[in-house]
Amino acid sequence: MGKRKFLLVTTLFLITFSFSAAAKEFTAEGTVNAIKLSSQKLTISHGPIKGLMGAMKMDFKVADPAMLSDVGIGSKIKFTLTEDNKNTLTITDMEVTENASEKNMGN
Repeated sequence: MGKRKFLLVTTLFLITFSFSAAAKEFTAEGTVNAIKLSSQKLTISHGPIKGLMGAMKMDFKVADPAMLSDVGIGSKIKFTLTEDNKNTLTITDMEVTENASEKNMGN
């Protein structure tokens, strides 16, 4: 009985931990201010992100470096941020809603 109980408790702990460690997603809209190719980041002026933060300008890492070629400085975007269990925010999905004339002018 002791071994079964241990396995049951361990299994329940792992299930609980996996749910609490699940990534959180947030959607937002903003304007691209800078494209930082070397660090694979976009600087974005964004509106409030419900459940996460108020409006501000900040850098976000992109999950796929190819996203950097889809935008230009001044592009309007809708994007999904994923927050991992270390509170790191990454753009995992992005839609350009208004193109800009300057593409890939980052460093």
